[in-house]
Amino acid sequence: MQKQKYVYPVTLGPEELRALAAIETKLGCSKAQAIRQAIQSYVEDVRGLEVIRLRRISKSRAREEILRYLKNHNHAWTDEIADALRIDARLASEVLEELWGEKKIEPIS
Repeated sequence: MQKQKYVYPVTLGPEELRALAAIETKLGCSKAQAIRQAIQSYVEDVRGLEVIRLRRISKSRAREEILRYLKNHNHAWTDEIADALRIDARLASEVLEELWGEKKIEPIS
């Protein structure tokens, strides 16, 4: 059984063409092979990524949720909290700074 092949027309600008030519020269392969390898590399890079859909919540709601989260975890980094609660990292950081200022939490040292 023969593999089915697909052809996708791709428009490349001058910068991409120069980059592709450089890859072709350095790797000693065809442009098509360079593109296939680039796609495979990209697939490997994104395979383990998780997309987090952020919620839009008020600062006071974020504060409540962060305090509740911290009650159930001995320690957590800002990005862990933001990811777990699906809130913007800047909002989480802002709330955490306020909580530190109020001495309600301590930063991890």
